[in-house]
Amino acid sequence: MYNNLQYKDGGRIQDGVGLITSILLRYPEVGAVHYWREQHALKFTFMIEQHQEASSFQEVLKPALEFFHQLERQSMRVFDIASRSEETICVITVTRDVDSMTQREVGLIVELLKRKYKKKLIYDDIILPEDEQIFQEELISRMLSSIQTHDSDKNVVALREEGRVLVFKS
Repeated sequence: MYNNLQYKDGGRIQDGVGLITSILLRYPEVGAVHYWREQHALKFTFMIEQHQEASSFQEVLKPALEFFHQLERQSMRVFDIASRSEETICVITVTRDVDSMTQREVGLIVELLKRKYKKKLIYDDIILPEDEQIFQEELISRMLSSIQTHDSDKNVVALREEGRVLVFKS
């Protein structure tokens, strides 16, 4: 499946690349992830069948994340939801700062989106074994911690295409 990822830097996986790749492996509902170096933030892209307004999802997500961060005793520096419709597809983008983000928050965002849009969410129907899910969650936690203290020097985008994860650096 995705376990044969190869890197051109001699096998050394940079944390930014590893982070967004692990997010796509663990959460098939995420269509693409972009590490935005200038804002030190992650942009998550989801695709929904039919036209949707991001404001309806924001009404669910923003209070949930604010409550989550209140429990974690942290505050969000960057939080944004945007949507754009292209024919019968709506692309929803959630942007969050890396500094206050955790793996559990990524899971919360995905779960809330799945519940809100149920069968309208477009994603690869890939089922990872439970031990692989746990492994990817641990990697996400570790790499988020690393990237919080050691900023990546490049913007990185990872997306799905026909069962593969493609990674681009800029």
